[in-house]
Amino acid sequence: MTNLNIQLGTLSLPSPVLTGAGPNVRDHKIINKAQECGVGGIVSKTFSLEAAKYPKPAIAKTIGNGLLNCETWSDKSMEECIDDYKKIKRGDSPFIVSIGYSAEDMEKLGPLVERELKPDAIEFSTHYQDQKVEELADVAKALRKSVSIPIWMKISPNHPFLNELIAQSEDVVDAYVAINSLGPALDFDINSKKAMLGSPEGYGWLSGPPILPIALQTVHRIRQLTDKPIIGVGGIETGEDALKFIMAGASAVQICSAAIRRGPSVYKAVADEMQWWLEEHGYSHVHDVKDSFGPR
Repeated sequence: MTNLNIQLGTLSLPSPVLTGAGPNVRDHKIINKAQECGVGGIVSKTFSLEAAKYPKPAIAKTIGNGLLNCETWSDKSMEECIDDYKKIKRGDSPFIVSIGYSAEDMEKLGPLVERELKPDAIEFSTHYQDQKVEELADVAKALRKSVSIPIWMKISPNHPFLNELIAQSEDVVDAYVAINSLGPALDFDINSKKAMLGSPEGYGWLSGPPILPIALQTVHRIRQLTDKPIIGVGGIETGEDALKFIMAGASAVQICSAAIRRGPSVYKAVADEMQWWLEEHGYSHVHDVKDSFGPR
């Protein structure tokens, strides 16, 4: 049987399929269900020092099984998030806490999260920060100085200077996560002419299958810039989708939008599909296909 166990830096995962930060991991109850369904690793919903405020509706369907959202980070307070995530049933799957956003936030929130939740790693999002390389590198450095556990940098697909960002952060971070949702994006009902989202102009962020090719390209490009582990995220629906990310250079993947639509059983379903494909093609380990993509 093909082995799906992977080593992600210092973390051992029973499979390369993790949750992605989003509504699919909004509280301990849904996370515990994901654990029961056999997920390879848990990443929490992103929270920060202050609770987010966003208009409703905050999520809507769009073309190609995509989702639009105008959520930012958790609308629960930092204290509520920490208290809730303490109720997670810890198993064999590593637990990674997602936080944001500024260097000042990292200095205050990082040590608190490490002490109170004792996660295996911290993922920090660069999504709502100024995209200046120096400022994002300062965020990474602030978190690195504040905690002793591995830190993962989540990359925005809109970043214009990826080469410079990797160069200035790879000595600090332990892994990269690519990508966050893409936007701004717009869709609306043709009959009512009204936006699907409740944001002021109806704009939001696009996730799901429509962004998969962009996520794949970003993962492949990051892989050419660093040997640090990469976790691919963006539009994964099937085992073949996930394997494409591994072939493009990722060590593992995260799933968010498909879990919102299909529930927590999707993580194990994708892992099973990966295993079936690998066995059918004669591979003994999932990383036997890693970095195997090549242009014509």
